[in-house]
Amino acid sequence: MRRGDRWLGIDDLAAWEQRTNRVPSLVIGATRFAEPRGRAAVGLADVEGHVPADTGLAYRVGSITKTFTAAVVLGLVERGVLALDAPVSTYLSGTTFGQVSVRMLLAHCGGVQRELPGDMWATMLGPDHEGVRAALSEAELVAEPGQRWHYSNLGYAALGLIVGQVAGVGCAELISSRLWAPLGLSSTSWTRLAASAVGYRVDPWADVVHREPDMDQAAVGVAGQSWSTVADLLVWGNALLGGAPEVVSPWVVDMMHTVHVMVDRERWTSAWGLGLILDRRDAFVVAGHTGAMPGFQSALCLDRSSGAVAVVLSNATRGVAIGQLGGDVVEAIAGSPPRAVDEGWQPCEGVPAELEGVLGPWWSESDETVFTWRAGGLHAHLVSAPDAGRTRFARIGPDSYRAVAGRWCGERLRVGRDEQGAVSVLEWASYPFTRAPR
Repeated sequence: MRRGDRWLGIDDLAAWEQRTNRVPSLVIGATRFAEPRGRAAVGLADVEGHVPADTGLAYRVGSITKTFTAAVVLGLVERGVLALDAPVSTYLSGTTFGQVSVRMLLAHCGGVQRELPGDMWATMLGPDHEGVRAALSEAELVAEPGQRWHYSNLGYAALGLIVGQVAGVGCAELISSRLWAPLGLSSTSWTRLAASAVGYRVDPWADVVHREPDMDQAAVGVAGQSWSTVADLLVWGNALLGGAPEVVSPWVVDMMHTVHVMVDRERWTSAWGLGLILDRRDAFVVAGHTGAMPGFQSALCLDRSSGAVAVVLSNATRGVAIGQLGGDVVEAIAGSPPRAVDEGWQPCEGVPAELEGVLGPWWSESDETVFTWRAGGLHAHLVSAPDAGRTRFARIGPDSYRAVAGRWCGERLRVGRDEQGAVSVLEWASYPFTRAPR
């Protein structure tokens, strides 16, 4: 990673950023395909106690909490408990934004005001669930629903209430039981852990620091209350890349990474999925989330194409361009050679009898597509674009398949047969495919 006229490794980068930006401590961790790619800790996690920073200490991670909330909401949608495009009024009565959908709240495009009405940010104490419900009756719409992106902590507080309404269990409890426990995130918590950094505000005019209070967001906590460590967040980042499908399903991962609203409407460099920021760089898109609470900054950044994950944590209210730094680490890790173990090729048990006569080259609109059986599944690729045109199918019935990844994802593939039962034609996305160009 370049800083000034120098190329720095993670240790030197952490030291450079901590010194340049005058923050008490900075910790960084990175993995690729869940393999460690470096960790660094510089500065003091507790200035008064002279406790050095350590990647094992918990830091307040603020709005990274929203990634957990979004994953739980989408898990309920996938199980049919919650409808993604249902209006808020389906689940909560008495709000001023009942017409806004669950999807819009997840993507921050419902036009709902940023914070809850009230004095939470003055008192550093959030309301209970009844207080949140009361505040929702006073909230304002600052834009037409779906019109544009507008970040809203209030929207995620509403999502927390909706989860509790449909699941019969509080959203925070559901996050703990369905995400943190099965992933082994034992150092992730809703309250300060014993081994935690102290949060500070750095004086702008002198090299001194001032302790910040530990804000208790109470029922708004699903928007920003949690604490975590570099190690735990690296595990979570890998899950958001699809590395733990039994906990975060491929569908949830896809929905979180799918663009739902454009933030930068001029150059299209920044967008939002369902619970994830999507920032386009030259070669790829950095997904993730940042967090900011009194005394702390945090960033979780990841890239699906390379399997790179980076976590950056600091115990200062302001100072580091935290999201930019996390993205720089991801970019550096993504550009390095992977260390994945080559397990070699393994033969499969056999091809399903139904696919006899399907595999091999087919033609449609002067394009040649080759259907293959690889790794226990039906695949296809365009000969003219072997990488960009790759597709994976899932069987949905006799002679019927659906593209589940790649080109024409979601479209159905039907196998047509003649009177003798031999394969005579393929129909994919309504286009006929024949054995010879015509």
